[in-house]
Amino acid sequence: MTNHPGATHDHLPTALKALWHELPLLATAGALVCAASAVVVLLSPGLSPLSVLLAAFAIAPVWAAVVATMDAVVREDRGGVPLLLKNLRRHALAGLEVGVVPAVVIALALLNWQLYAGPLYALPLAVSGCAGVLLLLASCYAFSLRITSGLRGKTLWFTALHLVARAPLVPLGVLALVFVALLLGTSVTASLLLLAPGPVALFASAGTWTSYGTEKHALHR
Repeated sequence: MTNHPGATHDHLPTALKALWHELPLLATAGALVCAASAVVVLLSPGLSPLSVLLAAFAIAPVWAAVVATMDAVVREDRGGVPLLLKNLRRHALAGLEVGVVPAVVIALALLNWQLYAGPLYALPLAVSGCAGVLLLLASCYAFSLRITSGLRGKTLWFTALHLVARAPLVPLGVLALVFVALLLGTSVTASLLLLAPGPVALFASAGTWTSYGTEKHALHR
């Protein structure tokens, strides 16, 4: 599916259809992400600077492969488990490149919080905390923009942050899905954690390319 650079396209219907047509892909994506997450939990349980950095190295490369495959599903109507495994080899380093940026800032925020001992520590805690939240939101866009569009460095993050400012509901919705999945997975049944990553990545891709296409269309008018 190829669109004119100035055209807009709503990718949500394609994502909704893929929830049924790409069930094996979604299940495999969930298993891979959960396996990477289990490594982090085993090596560093709980929320700490170390666990956040470990997550960047263990989960971000896998997440990059999942996002790349979901981008192909929503943009080109092609997916499948073989493509996911191929993307795992192809995009692991790009995923690490994206994931390490918010991870380092969030780890610094957690370290500042642990060291907090008075008003003098309030400023670095507030700055690192706000920066961490913004980069976490921007990363919902950044994975697709880095892997599929090839944006890098400052251009990548400025574009992602611009999209957060223009369309904040997409990353907020993605993080809300993650929170609900974690809540249900820990309180109802852990099997929900296996089902969540694929649909989360699918809707993140659909939201990213719908928002990015709308923004490009506005620039071409």
